[in-house]
Amino acid sequence: MRNSQFSTDLGVHTFRSNPKLLMIASPDFLGWHSGIIFPVANLHHGLHREALVPVMDNTESNTVHDASPAALGFYYQSQFALLTLLSQTADDAAVAIERLDDVELKANGQKLLFQLKHSVQGNPPPVTLASVALWKTIRVWIDALPLVSLAETTFHLVSVGKVPDNSPLLALCDTHADREELLKSMVEEASRVIDDRASAKSAGDKPPHGPRAAGCEAFLALDASVRLSLLRRVHIVQDSVTIGKIPDEVSQRLHILPKEQRLKAAERLLGWWDQQVVYTLCGKRERVIQRSEMEHCISSIIAQLEEEKLVAEFDLVSHPEDYEADGMLYRQIALVGGKGSDVSRAVREQWRAKEQRSKWIIDNPQMRSKIAGYDAKLTEHWSDRHVQMAEDCEDLDADQVRAKGLELLRWTHAFAPNQVEPIAPSWQGHYYVRGTFQVLAIDLQVGWHADYRKLLKCQRQL
Repeated sequence: MRNSQFSTDLGVHTFRSNPKLLMIASPDFLGWHSGIIFPVANLHHGLHREALVPVMDNTESNTVHDASPAALGFYYQSQFALLTLLSQTADDAAVAIERLDDVELKANGQKLLFQLKHSVQGNPPPVTLASVALWKTIRVWIDALPLVSLAETTFHLVSVGKVPDNSPLLALCDTHADREELLKSMVEEASRVIDDRASAKSAGDKPPHGPRAAGCEAFLALDASVRLSLLRRVHIVQDSVTIGKIPDEVSQRLHILPKEQRLKAAERLLGWWDQQVVYTLCGKRERVIQRSEMEHCISSIIAQLEEEKLVAEFDLVSHPEDYEADGMLYRQIALVGGKGSDVSRAVREQWRAKEQRSKWIIDNPQMRSKIAGYDAKLTEHWSDRHVQMAEDCEDLDADQVRAKGLELLRWTHAFAPNQVEPIAPSWQGHYYVRGTFQVLAIDLQVGWHADYRKLLKCQRQL
């Protein structure tokens, strides 16, 4: 990692660029790929640095040959950072990702440190005084005490499991609860572990509680006052969200959207977020992802969802009796010998498409780009047919050329609505394709005669 140094013995990561930033990292289960730095807005006394350590499995098994938990852990950190950014209310909130496992989120000038791990167990183990991860985390925090100001540091254990109702650890779930009874229980548990190991060693047996031993020894080695001060800075967040539930959590924060659209919007926001994270790591964009960028993305998603549920509002609406289309529409049709029915149909559909386009833009100005993109799609479909038709007309007489052009005109009415994908998945108004071809014909973007540009260019201003 750039501008950083590690001390793997202590499980501590400091930044050379800012030595006051510190990541408390527990090296078990996911190794070092677990650091996330980010801020909250409800701190009151100076710069608080929070070490957020999720409690993992109680098991001592080694899953080093299965990369799935680690991969999910990396991905979880990115999604958790987004979830946290969504929870911020400060306009200046921003996320800076040094690497996928190190994320700094700033808001209101505050900075926090978090360490994240993810459990893939369907039924996560409870958080108890016997939890291996608890004592490993205690050891990491104790080793880090010389490097931090305890008064300015809070330690959060974020667990996907729960604390049992009768556990002394419940005191850590309430920031205002007294820690003295918990301190007694932890001292008793740590002493029991050390005594059991000493008894086994005296008997020539293998000492038990190996994974917890270092944490228990370190805890007992602290002065009594420091133990209590440490516990007063610890808070447990139990039953934390797992990676599979993050889309739901994100969707719940998109209150501005109708309920039925929130999950789809959350999935799209997560997709955008993943891309931005990759770009930051590849150097394709700035390291900082601003809250304002996320807000613009959400606005864009809202517009997309609106486009996808477009309703054909002019399907059965007739144009005013005195309506006359632009003269170029009539001249285009006359070039290919169109009949009265061709003209009346073209005028009707052109009016409907024109009115629909106008209403979309008035209701949602962002529809301009959608409309322009679809115009390009229709033009491409027309061009493929027109180029081929022009080639086929090279040896034909004038009447035959006009007949070919009339076929192309009538294709836009009879077949194009079913052969060209609609402007939106929910769109069912055939008049939009038919009428838009006429809108484009008025601007000479498309035409029906093989040589329409040459024949009509001089008439454009008539």
